[in-house]
Amino acid sequence: MSNQVVNAGQDRYRRAASTAVMNMAAQIIQVATGLISVPLALDYVGPERFGIWMTLSTAFAFITFSDFGVGIGMQDRISRHAGKGDYRGARNAFYSAFTLVGGIVIAVVVIGYVALPRLELASLFSLQSTEGQSDIGPTAFATITVIALGLLGGLVQRAFNAIQEGFWVAVLQVLARFLSLGLLFVVVHFRLGLPALVFVVGGMASCVLLLAGIPLLLYRHRWLRLRRSEIFKAIDLESAKSLLSVGAMGLGASVAIYLVNNSIPVLISYKHGAESVADFAVLMKLIAIPGMLLTYVLSPLWPAIAEANQKNDARWILGAYRKCSIACIGVATISSAVVLFGGSVIIEHWIGIAEIVPSPHLVVASTVFMVLGFWNSVASIILNGLSRFKGQASYGLLLAAGGVLAAALIPSSFSKEYAIWMINIGFAFRCILMQIEVNTSFAQLSRKSMASLRANESSIS
Repeated sequence: MSNQVVNAGQDRYRRAASTAVMNMAAQIIQVATGLISVPLALDYVGPERFGIWMTLSTAFAFITFSDFGVGIGMQDRISRHAGKGDYRGARNAFYSAFTLVGGIVIAVVVIGYVALPRLELASLFSLQSTEGQSDIGPTAFATITVIALGLLGGLVQRAFNAIQEGFWVAVLQVLARFLSLGLLFVVVHFRLGLPALVFVVGGMASCVLLLAGIPLLLYRHRWLRLRRSEIFKAIDLESAKSLLSVGAMGLGASVAIYLVNNSIPVLISYKHGAESVADFAVLMKLIAIPGMLLTYVLSPLWPAIAEANQKNDARWILGAYRKCSIACIGVATISSAVVLFGGSVIIEHWIGIAEIVPSPHLVVASTVFMVLGFWNSVASIILNGLSRFKGQASYGLLLAAGGVLAAALIPSSFSKEYAIWMINIGFAFRCILMQIEVNTSFAQLSRKSMASLRANESSIS
């Protein structure tokens, strides 16, 4: 029995490591293409329209929760059903999720098409140039389209993650990055405008996931295929309720972290103008590199932890957490030193525009934000794998909203760094409470594992 447990644990690490390696390779390629695309796009559209793009791009993270938690619920249900060999239940979760999200996509596009022309977007973003004022409407709709595609593409990604085959997503993302970079040169050469730039940079990954990911998923896992007689049976009310009940708590957690990660550019743009976002946005591009690498390494452990939890393997989960914590501390130490002491120099040589080089105060505030993000990533992977979304949703939303409100109330005469520090304070309290919940969860897991072990010994004797 112990050999089976050891083998299961090793298999989880193997699958997680395969996905992590592919994710890191995909991320390296994304960074490399980003080093080319950012200066190319900035030179083409200029600081103000670049600020528009960066501000609207924060809405791309809306994809993570605008499906009302259906994607999170689907991943959780598929992991549980497939782990038990209940492929019918996993298939029902998959198709019910696509049905629900398909309806949401139609609603998002229609609402965007109707509502955007009626909004005073130029005033909202304090736009001064004629180009910026004329581009804001079409660019906003392009962003809505990218979000709609991302909702469907996100389901494909979560399905691969649920069965611990996220490395295929990484392969498709590499393909999408090269395709996106090639189309970016086309957009710039033919001067197709900011809306086209937003689409090829933000929407290409979702297009590739939908056009190539779904056929690959169905080819590799025949139990996901539907016969004609099963079409209506696979989309049932019980599956939909299950997805929504699990996803509702995950939705709250996603909304909370979205507010933390994406409110700063909007606040800066509103208080200081879209052009003031540029230096922070470029700095965040640099800071995002280690954060994304760590996230891509950690994310494959979510379904692995979910499987281990189903089998009461508390020892493996605790070991995985310790390894994650060590990796987080190492990445945080190295990346903080690089950003604090060399960030401005790197950006100066990378971008070559003096106005875009961040101030030392901005660098310090943003570095603290980065480190808190690392802490949050480790804690959330453990809690998500244990299906513990309630705390992240409740105190997470409260603290995130409080930080955003405090930042919004700061007078415009204050520098933009103050807004970042307000967000940091709320973020820090969130991480502390998540850590307490992680520690409590491990104590409960240990008691549950010991009780299961005693029960097995009693049945054997």
